[in-house]
Amino acid sequence: MIFTFVIIAFILAWFFIEITLFLTYRDHSEQDDKGKISYKKFIWYLRLIAVALLLLTFIYMQYSEELSFKKAIQYCLGIIK
Repeated sequence: MIFTFVIIAFILAWFFIEITLFLTYRDHSEQDDKGKISYKKFIWYLRLIAVALLLLTFIYMQYSEELSFKKAIQYCLGIIK
């Protein structure tokens, strides 16, 4: 069940990221300036990083079964007492 929440959160966040990048990119024409990365390369690098972070999250969740999900959320939000 926890993995389902992570996947849903990832999909929703990525949906908004893709929409934002698409809307900001369509107003600018692609220029071949030296030293600048193209939009297509940038978006693929960003996608690879996102998938890597998702996989690392799954690995962390798989091997840290002694931690409860509620404690992890409290730790991430900084509300540990």
